[in-house]
Amino acid sequence: MQNSRGMITAEFIFALVLSAGLCIVLFALNFTLSMAEVAQYVAFSSARAHAAGHVDQDKQEQLAKEKYRSLLNTPALKNLFNNGAEGWFILSADLDVRGGGPSGRSFEDYPNFQTPDGDRVPQVGVRFDFQPRILNLKLPFLGSTSEDPDAGFSTKITGMLIREPTQKECWELQVRQRYKEILNLDSRFRILGASGENKYVPMEDNGC
Repeated sequence: MQNSRGMITAEFIFALVLSAGLCIVLFALNFTLSMAEVAQYVAFSSARAHAAGHVDQDKQEQLAKEKYRSLLNTPALKNLFNNGAEGWFILSADLDVRGGGPSGRSFEDYPNFQTPDGDRVPQVGVRFDFQPRILNLKLPFLGSTSEDPDAGFSTKITGMLIREPTQKECWELQVRQRYKEILNLDSRFRILGASGENKYVPMEDNGC
């Protein structure tokens, strides 16, 4: 028991393994933060495609989802965000798009943020899940980084951009109403303008 020869070797091995484990954790964390920024760009690009004015809201949502899929299928991102079981980073297969608006659509929130007076603030944009599987680690002397290795870590990546009104919304909610009011100002206006009441010509400002 009084022979301490070789203790420095055991301490060196322990410190070396512990240092290597900490380096692995820091590498995984830095890589995850970098990929989170890339995922945020994907969210912004999809939200921008959704925000641009179009014929109707369904077309805006379709463009957002098409942009999302096209970005994930590019050679630069396809290997990074591999949705397979062995991928380091996993993104949702489907994009969650919420634009609110008329025709039975409701303003749902991301998240349910409320002002001090209790009114909800509608959030318009896109959202998807970001799961960094690279953070699910089991390291010597440190243990597991996640309580549930199968579930791992997950967060929401969100892109908020105010959606422009569509041609349909402009015509039904603004242009038609203004046009009818103008025609009702004078009988001569109704005679001259009744022929164009159901016609709509898109303008540079989308008619709004």
